[in-house]
Amino acid sequence: MNRQAFLWGIVLVAAGSVLGRTADAAAPFQDQAVFHAGPAVSAMAQRLFDGDVTVRQAAILALGQMGPDAKAAIPALAQRLCDPDRYAASDACLVLKGMGAAAVPAVVEILHAEEPQGRELAARTLRLIGPEAKAAVPALAERLTDCNATVRQAAVFALADIGPEARGAIPALAQRLRDPDPYIASDASRTLGRFGPDAMPSLAPLLRDADPHVRALALRTYMQIGSEASR
Repeated sequence: MNRQAFLWGIVLVAAGSVLGRTADAAAPFQDQAVFHAGPAVSAMAQRLFDGDVTVRQAAILALGQMGPDAKAAIPALAQRLCDPDRYAASDACLVLKGMGAAAVPAVVEILHAEEPQGRELAARTLRLIGPEAKAAVPALAERLTDCNATVRQAAVFALADIGPEARGAIPALAQRLRDPDPYIASDASRTLGRFGPDAMPSLAPLLRDADPHVRALALRTYMQIGSEASR
């Protein structure tokens, strides 16, 4: 039996178990919108909080297969970005990506989660959603100063893939040229280069920065902008 078939078996068992209970006793997730979305979505949303990771993964898979019909479960799916099991959390990320713009508000909430993994995967989800995640730009700009380097880098990548709609984050991105992590600083430079001349006002002060590495990155970004403009 392959993994998908096994997980679907767990889904059917979990769904049957949940559907036989009342809403009040079913699970810790009590979003009434989910309970009114249909028995299958309600059952799977509740199983997202199961104590067994195999059941949680099966529920994530089931909601992903339901597609847009499972949108009522988005808030519960977003919480799984903080799942202690990295595979379950990554699966939730991919399912939320398939929900598109509808998933953005719930995912933005996870950008403020206590767990660094949740914040990182929230940024990664927004990156996968791409331009449709433009409403998340202010929150992603805030995460550029996160205490966790992985989260900062994920925010930089998300803003890059949101594209021109992320121009509002240019000043915050420019400050990442000063990031203590040289990879993040370099990624911020490349992302700023994508914004073209719009990035120049924020880069100008960095050309006079006390740190020679920052000055060099600012100059490199200017050169990238010039090279793109000449094409």
